[in-house]
Amino acid sequence: QYSDWSASAISDYSHKDMPWLASKEGEVIDYELAFYREYPYSVRTYDEEINVP
Repeated sequence: QYSDWSASAISDYSHKDMPWLASKEGEVIDYELAFYREYPYSVRTYDEEINVP
C-alpha cells in the first residue's frame, strides 16, 4: 500500500495518526493508543481468510 511512497510522505502521513498526535515529542508512544486510531489509519486489510482449527 505504501511501497511507492517516499520517506517524507510516510513521515507526514504517520504524524497525523492519533498515537503520534497524543504523544509528546521524545516520549515513547503508548501501545494502547493504537486502539484509538481512526480512519484511514485504523483500516485493516485481510488478504486471506483466517482458518481456526
